[in-house]
Parts: sequence; C-alpha cells; structure tokens
Amino acid sequence: MPTWAEVQEYARSKYKLANDEENSFKLVFEYDNRRLQAVIVSRFEALNVEWCDFASAACKASQMSPEVALQKNYQFAVGALALDNDIYVVRYSVQLATMDMNEFELPLHVVASTADKIEQEFAASDQF
Repeated sequence: MPTWAEVQEYARSKYKLANDEENSFKLVFEYDNRRLQAVIVSRFEALNVEWCDFASAACKASQMSPEVALQKNYQFAVGALALDNDIYVVRYSVQLATMDMNEFELPLHVVASTADKIEQEFAASDQF
C-alpha cells in the first residue's frame, strides 16, 4: 500500500522520467523497433479514494471508428480505450491504497505496449 510519494520515488529510481510533476509523471519507452511510446502516470481522487492512473495515447479518433474501439476494448485484459478530445488513449486506474508494485509495473508496461500496437495498426506514423 504505497503512498503517491512512494510511487513517484519508485519510478524515479527505476526509470528516467520525461516529466515529473507533483501529481503526475511521464515515462517514454523505446522498443526494439525504435518506436517510442509515452505513458503518463497520475494521481487523482474519486469516490473518496485515491487512484493511480496510467494513460498512453494510441491514435487519433479519425483513425479508428468507435465500433472498432469498442471491439478492441473487449480484447484487453488490462485497461480500456477512452477518448480524450480527439485522441484515443489506453487507460487503466488502480486504487492506490491496495496497489503493490506489481500492480504498478504490469499496467505501466501493458498500457504502453497496447497503445503502441494500436498506433502501429491505425496511425500513419509513430505519433505519440
């Protein structure tokens, strides 16, 4: 049951952060095929609970139909597609009070790789 400060410190010690703010940080993964994928990890409160959120942009809304996005959602074990303005984002949230570091690492990598796979499939280039 880490605090948000402990999650940030863990990420700082293990990864090079591209951005580091009070309530969020960004990591950028580089894959073997030289593609880059950014993940924003943030903290928010909802339903009187503190949450840790993982989000990674995948493609523009114009590049994938809503029907296809819903079909993709059904296939995910971790996370879901959400629409942030005109960008599809792979997003997953976990309660901070019950999270352990495995619940940090797994969604971090799954959200990034899922978003990158969608981007490869639907976007014209490595946009995000």
